[in-house]
Amino acid sequence: MKGKKLIKRWITTFNMFFFARGVSCCYKYDDDFRKYVGMLPDRFVFRLRVLPDGASVTLIKNEGSFMAKTGNELIAKPDVDVCFKNIEGAFGFVTGKKSFSKCLAQSAFLISGDISGMMTVSHMFDIVGSYILTKRMLKKYDRALLPRTAGVHKVRFFTLFGRF
Repeated sequence: MKGKKLIKRWITTFNMFFFARGVSCCYKYDDDFRKYVGMLPDRFVFRLRVLPDGASVTLIKNEGSFMAKTGNELIAKPDVDVCFKNIEGAFGFVTGKKSFSKCLAQSAFLISGDISGMMTVSHMFDIVGSYILTKRMLKKYDRALLPRTAGVHKVRFFTLFGRF
């Protein structure tokens, strides 16, 4: 059992890295995604992490720029801090089996901070999932296929191989 958790921890860390790259890529190429980022207040910091001592993604909007960082270093106190209670809940999210909303409904994480900002970011995560996951996976896991204004292959390619 200990070996399975270690493998899930590695997969979660790996997928969080590419999820952060997908967020950056969607900001660069998708107009709807940029509209949702524009709804967030200036100097907005959102942190998504796995307890205890797991992977983390930090989204930072600062004066017209938006970036996603991985790692546990934090430059400011987050406006919204979402902490998955364990590796199981985070694994379902980063592998695409569960949406952020479904994780919220199943109490898979703890939230501190501004809930309205978290709901905006939740929809942004759905947009990223719509690009990264295939139609088959979205249908299999009962996830919504949102309109994709940018090219799916372009977003996937730059998520994997692009430089940000």
